[in-house]
Amino acid sequence: MSTRLIKGSKSVRLAKIENQNNRQVTFSKRRNGVFKKANELAAMIGAEICIIVFPPGSKPYSFGHPNVNETIDKYVGEETPPSPSSPGIDGNKLKNTNKNLERQQEWFRGPIDKMNYTEASMLKEGLEYLLLKVKNYGTERGYGYENGKWKAE
Repeated sequence: MSTRLIKGSKSVRLAKIENQNNRQVTFSKRRNGVFKKANELAAMIGAEICIIVFPPGSKPYSFGHPNVNETIDKYVGEETPPSPSSPGIDGNKLKNTNKNLERQQEWFRGPIDKMNYTEASMLKEGLEYLLLKVKNYGTERGYGYENGKWKAE
């Protein structure tokens, strides 16, 4: 009678991979899996998801559902409008506020060649502010940004 060894699922020990090359290879192999799981989660529960990964020594990778820009725009630098159920909120005032916000988003997403100087300047300032926030986020996590490229410090 032969003995068969049955291997069950093994738990993988999570620890930082010390070898830089092995770390980069592992990231490359697992990146798409992480994004696939995020996509499945978004589809399953209807969540908006944005993932930005800053791997050591290479450019950042991002995934967003419905897309990265819409998700970031929704949560970065915008004040949340008051709830309609809040006491003292006028329905017409809330509708006007929403219309104004929609108009602002329209010109922000519109074609650049149709913008006047003031609108183009405002767009430039907004993009510079967003870039600064992303750079600060990366710097806080040990990455440098030079000449348009991310690198581990």
